[in-house]
Amino acid sequence: MAEGGGWKVAVKKTPRGGEEEEKASPKKSVDVDEIPEAEESGDAEEMVQLEEGAVESDDEPDAPESLSNAQQKAESAFSGGDEEETLADRVLFYKERECLLLLLEARKLLSSMLSKSEALTRERLAQREREEEEAKKRSGKLTVQEIQNMLQNQPDDDDHDIVGEITELKKNLVVQVRTNHKLDRDVAKLDKRIALLIKNRTSLQDTMMLSKGMKKKKQVVSADHLEGKRLEHYQDLFYILQTEPQYLASCIYVVNPSQLESFLETVILTLFGDAFSPREEFLVLSLFQMAISREISAVKTLDDFVSGQSETVLPKMINNYNRRKQGIEYLQSVLSPILDKVINMELALEMNPKQVYLTMMNEEEARTGEKSKWDRGATDEEIQANEVVMKAIEDRVDKLSEVCQLFMDGILDSISQLPYGLRWLCKQLREVSMEKMPDTTEDSVRKIIVYFVYYRFINLAVVTPDAYNIVSSDLPGSARKALVVVSKVLGNCFNSRRFGDDQKHMKPMNAFVEKNEARVAEYLQNISRVADPEDKLQVNKYMELAQKSKPIIMISLDEIYRTHKLLFDNLDSVAPDAEDRLRIVMKDLGPPPEEFSEEDQDRELQLTLTNRFKVDMDEEGETMRLYAETKELVIPILRLVPIQNSIHRLNLMDVLEAGIKHATETNNMTLSNQINKILENMGKLERENLVTKDDNYESFVHDVALEVANRNQIRDQQRKEIARLKNTLDNLKSHQAYLDEQIADYQAYLQACKEQQYSMLAAKKKKKSKKKGSGDQPHQIGPFKFSYKELEKRGVIVDSDVPSLSRKKTNFSISSEAPGVFQVTAKIAGVEVEKMELDFDDLLEKHYNNIHQVELDQVTMDVNMTIHLINKFFLK
Repeated sequence: MAEGGGWKVAVKKTPRGGEEEEKASPKKSVDVDEIPEAEESGDAEEMVQLEEGAVESDDEPDAPESLSNAQQKAESAFSGGDEEETLADRVLFYKERECLLLLLEARKLLSSMLSKSEALTRERLAQREREEEEAKKRSGKLTVQEIQNMLQNQPDDDDHDIVGEITELKKNLVVQVRTNHKLDRDVAKLDKRIALLIKNRTSLQDTMMLSKGMKKKKQVVSADHLEGKRLEHYQDLFYILQTEPQYLASCIYVVNPSQLESFLETVILTLFGDAFSPREEFLVLSLFQMAISREISAVKTLDDFVSGQSETVLPKMINNYNRRKQGIEYLQSVLSPILDKVINMELALEMNPKQVYLTMMNEEEARTGEKSKWDRGATDEEIQANEVVMKAIEDRVDKLSEVCQLFMDGILDSISQLPYGLRWLCKQLREVSMEKMPDTTEDSVRKIIVYFVYYRFINLAVVTPDAYNIVSSDLPGSARKALVVVSKVLGNCFNSRRFGDDQKHMKPMNAFVEKNEARVAEYLQNISRVADPEDKLQVNKYMELAQKSKPIIMISLDEIYRTHKLLFDNLDSVAPDAEDRLRIVMKDLGPPPEEFSEEDQDRELQLTLTNRFKVDMDEEGETMRLYAETKELVIPILRLVPIQNSIHRLNLMDVLEAGIKHATETNNMTLSNQINKILENMGKLERENLVTKDDNYESFVHDVALEVANRNQIRDQQRKEIARLKNTLDNLKSHQAYLDEQIADYQAYLQACKEQQYSMLAAKKKKKSKKKGSGDQPHQIGPFKFSYKELEKRGVIVDSDVPSLSRKKTNFSISSEAPGVFQVTAKIAGVEVEKMELDFDDLLEKHYNNIHQVELDQVTMDVNMTIHLINKFFLK
């Protein structure tokens, strides 16, 4: 051992088999303590050469060898004998040499490990910094200088005023929507007037036929004319319930549990339709979205949906949703071929040895007519020792695996056919639960997806296919038993659960579960990877504004009654606001009718849903529009203004002042004007208490930071919004042209009907007047003269401002020169004092709306009696 603890190795050069030429003296020596210094120089190869050069010998091996080889070489080298250098010294030298090289390799390995560790540590630190930076960006906790740095390091963005463009489009949309709404009401009004005119004409003809003693034809009255005004109110009611999901979401939680199933049927299948339609699908998913949010707030964990510990209605809602046409069609297309194949195979898949044993005994006895030699009371051990039974079970394992694989392949390969709505509901459950319950694990999410997709949808069709009408033949008892066994295996596959000691006979199927585990995990992950309804269904909140045809539903009288009663009894909780639209419609409807007779309960009506209220566009307030506009102005300024070097934290005003200075230096008037506009807007916003200089406008800077950090996503959303707005605006303009054309057609038709009716009457009157020698105008009917007393007696006049003393001398003259318009002239003592005009369409509309009086100048007339008078004297 050398001084300082380092190993010194000395080698004497001795010729083989000859005399010693020189005395032993160290030719080279190596101090192991010097190795790190050599390694630190980074030249590993030099180090190896140094170590190899530490031993000088004519026939030395190039690499370290084992101890036995070292001994052999030592004996060979010293076979001639050198009394000074013994064999032991030579062996020791080789040991030392081998140890030295091993130490060298260890140091090299350690150095490599340290380098990798340092690189990994640096990468982790860099990753942490990136994550912290991203978290900082997402939270908006950035200084103005950091925002500037982000903007100036990003590629130039399209900084044109997208917010301004969206605002302008929304303004145009609001104007167009209101125009179309007015035109829509005009069309409805004309349509109603045509119907009322026809109805009045029909009633008049019936009256004339009865007066002539003719038998009236039996009329088939459509549901639309049962209770006109009430029916309209129901159309308004169900439109609100269909398009505003908050009402139904509230109803679901107040309905009597015993009636929940039938109510959900009304909601899911009747109100939103059985067949797939993008509009109805979008609306029903909006209802589910609201229900999910409400349900998640009420449960502690996602497991509560499965365990039943909390009273949740979401599973029942999803069950009803899955029974719609698209759900049944999926089950038919995917499972029906497999089920038919399995049924035709006539398989026995029971795996319980005891059951297999007894079944085989019973079959043998039934086949031979003799008692089986097997012991009916055999123990489990005796049964498991029965080779025939165990061979049958072994065969069944193979058959069961084959059948289960058919189902598994069918289900896993058909994910693209799985109803979109069900997949989106799984996505919503994942996102809402992660947001509202941070402790939610992926395992919990997986369980809930398995529960709703497999257990509450696919599995029900596997074990009871006849209930879904997805098998082409009757389901034998043996096939039903086989499907129950298949269901158990599939259930364990989807739950990634092995069969345990509680089901020992099913343990052989664990290999099948393991085989499909990875595919099932991928399937469950992919289920919730779907686009949002607006992108998938190509439907958005603006589409409703541009609908050309009104939505139609088929609903039974019983469903109408029960829905009306539920809302009437729970109106305070469903619509607490006194000015709520639902309350207005419910007030018009009044209390629900008595229950219908059994004959009428199932009678279905076709309701054309209508929106009687003005369309709200959720217009942004002026201040919020100004706030968004100011953010858009600030971002390009922060990009243009050079970053200021300062040891102090700069605020927004510091940067804007630097911007004004930069604009002056570069003679950039545009930049100067934009900054002045920002300062002006900030003053307005401060007066509205939206920003404050007390915190150096930090809340505003925070919002700007969020905008910049998520610029790409926000821009993408804004561009989509612009596309939707433009598309809706184009559709609305197209719809306006359609409505204008429809109004012109309706007006022409209405006028033609009136002219035809009045021209015939005028012709008859003209013949009579010619006989009397009168010179009336060709299209004039009347005048007919009535005294005040006569009209009062007929009930036409109910009140007037005519003085009592003058009434005896007052007479009225009623005539018509244009179809549907009547002139009423009042004369007192032969002097004309008042001329009034009656529109027959207005009278019919007032009658329809249960308005009983019409007020003219100085005279109030009864609507019904006035219609009767006009029908009698002018229209018969």
